Amino acid sequence: MMPPNNRSVLEKRKDVRYSSHRASILKQDNVRLYTTIINFSASGVGFLSGQTLNVNEEAELVFEVDIDGKAVHYNIPIIIVRVDADADGFEFNVGANLNKVTFEYRQLLKKLAQMHEQLNKPND
Repeated sequence: MMPPNNRSVLEKRKDVRYSSHRASILKQDNVRLYTTIINFSASGVGFLSGQTLNVNEEAELVFEVDIDGKAVHYNIPIIIVRVDADADGFEFNVGANLNKVTFEYRQLLKKLAQMHEQLNKPND
């Protein structure tokens, strides 16, 4: 049995992560970067970027999601907490915390949780 202080980063996460593959735009000052969101959680998002970012930088992540037949636009303020380069250094896996959790974002997580539950429901 592994001692508690040797837990991996994944085990330390407090929120459920919902996988995604969602086009997004990262806005920082006057710069716009095309990114891809790879997961959502109650406190943050994970995304891929073709450009390195700095930890502790603040930005906005902009994306749309179709919820119940209606396109919902999100513009969420984030702070970068982790940046890991791939083996070639051409793509960066970025972890960010949300600076503000809006009602709309909570509704998105609720919908993702329902979809996840449906996908993982045992067949009778």
